Amino acid sequence: MLRIFRWLVRIITGLIVLGILGVVLLYWFFSRSIPAYDETLTVAGLDQPVEIVRDNAGVPHIFGATDRDVYFGLGLAHAQDRLWQMLLLRRTAQGRLSELFGARTVRTDELLRRFDLYALSVRSAEAQDDYTREALQAYSEGVNAWLNEVIEGARGRGAPEFWVFEPSIAPWQPADSIVIGKLMAVQLSSHLETEVLRARASLMLPDARVVDLLPDIPGDGIAALPEYAGLFDAPLPRYAAHHETARDPLSPFKSRPFAGASNAWAAAPSRSAAGGTLLANDPHLEFTAPSIWYLARLELQSGGVIGGTIPGAPAVLVGRSDRLGWALTSAYADDQDVFIEKLNPENSEQALTPEGWKPLVSRTSIINVNDADPVTITLRNSENGPILPGSHYNLAAITPPGHVAALAWTALSPADTSISAVLGIMRSGDIDAALSAADAYVAPAQNLTLAAREGIAMKVIGALPRRAARHQTMGRMPSPGWMAENRWQGRLNPSANPAFMDPDGGILGNTNNKTVDRPFPFHVSFDWGDTQRVQRWQRLMQSREVHTRESFIEAQLDTVSITARTLLPLVARDLWFTGEAAAEGTPERRRRQALDLLANWNGEMNEHLPEP
Repeated sequence: MLRIFRWLVRIITGLIVLGILGVVLLYWFFSRSIPAYDETLTVAGLDQPVEIVRDNAGVPHIFGATDRDVYFGLGLAHAQDRLWQMLLLRRTAQGRLSELFGARTVRTDELLRRFDLYALSVRSAEAQDDYTREALQAYSEGVNAWLNEVIEGARGRGAPEFWVFEPSIAPWQPADSIVIGKLMAVQLSSHLETEVLRARASLMLPDARVVDLLPDIPGDGIAALPEYAGLFDAPLPRYAAHHETARDPLSPFKSRPFAGASNAWAAAPSRSAAGGTLLANDPHLEFTAPSIWYLARLELQSGGVIGGTIPGAPAVLVGRSDRLGWALTSAYADDQDVFIEKLNPENSEQALTPEGWKPLVSRTSIINVNDADPVTITLRNSENGPILPGSHYNLAAITPPGHVAALAWTALSPADTSISAVLGIMRSGDIDAALSAADAYVAPAQNLTLAAREGIAMKVIGALPRRAARHQTMGRMPSPGWMAENRWQGRLNPSANPAFMDPDGGILGNTNNKTVDRPFPFHVSFDWGDTQRVQRWQRLMQSREVHTRESFIEAQLDTVSITARTLLPLVARDLWFTGEAAAEGTPERRRRQALDLLANWNGEMNEHLPEP
């Protein structure tokens, strides 16, 4: 018996030792993928030495003799810290998620292949200005320098995730940085879904009911829209057919309520306690781990800039220099239109145009799927844009027989110079220079809020489609793609985009609310992201004669819901002052106490309060 006990002790001890060794070995393997910030690297591609100084929060401050070297350093820092995130963003935009995640992402890959974002980004790389092309190339070389360091320096696999997934990594290219901007447009655009929703509602309900359910933002009215079914000579279902598809967390396509939002506001010197300008920005993008944002400081030849970058792109999207601050909020511009294309009954590869039948542009694409057979799809484009299957966005419910749906979208530009615009804003010394640089911005449309030493400004930046005044649906519902009056006629001149300069009240801001009330086709949008937050923001801004940094922070952290305060009397109007007096401890008494709490509630959405 003693002998058995001794052997059991030996076996258990051996297993414990092996377990400890296994944990140590795993830790060593995984830790090799975590960069050391206190070392000196010798890499090819630099003009002069670059210094990357990390502060206590891990934010890199990058110093170099030339801008090219600084962008090289940013690429290396991004790759050190966010390599898996960068490569996942690239793979998403390319429509290649299924190579890692299998059949669950085939639907996402298929739709992204139809948009062809990556090929458009390759073409857009040639459209950038010389400075941006050099910055993109230097940034790519910085990313690739770290990839080479991982391989040659035996630094694990570059990121811990690559111990789980296939570690083969293609070199980073300038187009990879451009396509991340287009992927952001995917996440922030919702007008396609809104058009389909309005058309489906029109098929089922009378016009008055549609207006009631999908009201316009308060302001001057617009002309009545035609009944959707009346736009086509083919039969349409008289019901709102709906096929809900579960949204994969890996999909960049967000539902309408979660397409994106942000707040930004600025105060002129006349409304600032210190006599300077103030600027606040809090972009509302979805929660991810890691965050989509990456703080960095770049010491450029034009001066230092610091702010939020997105891993994969050499640009400070929101930030400041010592002369200028810039902030972004979603403009909700109507930059998407769905066109219903009529197919030739004798040749389904032809679509009707104002000039007659013309062939669709078709090609095949193969989606490789992990642990499954490849999927071959046919990509088709009309003159208006890519053809989308009826299985996406419930398009089948609003597409007549013998027709298909195509999408026109500013983000599908093959000459997208948005990143050139952002790099120009970063290097601007004043508001006029920043606004001039912003003219090159394409998509996604944003409100650019600026604060310089002496003034403030806000302008809608991004391509706004030029529509004909006779457009049948004014872009609010899908329209016949063969009608000349419905087709886009290019883009509006950037000078036509709404702009606000040094207002008399000294305060500018946006909460994704309606910014301008102009008649179609210069309207910007009929659908906006907010009607409530702006009311609270106005009250906070006007409650003080002058503002400070602290008052701006207080406004950013404010949790009072105007929506809750507005709806509360409507919800509870039939509950207050009803019922008999009740004894303590009874359900009726607790009901009265709950109503008393609501009656005195200010609408603060605090997690520690019972009222929310």
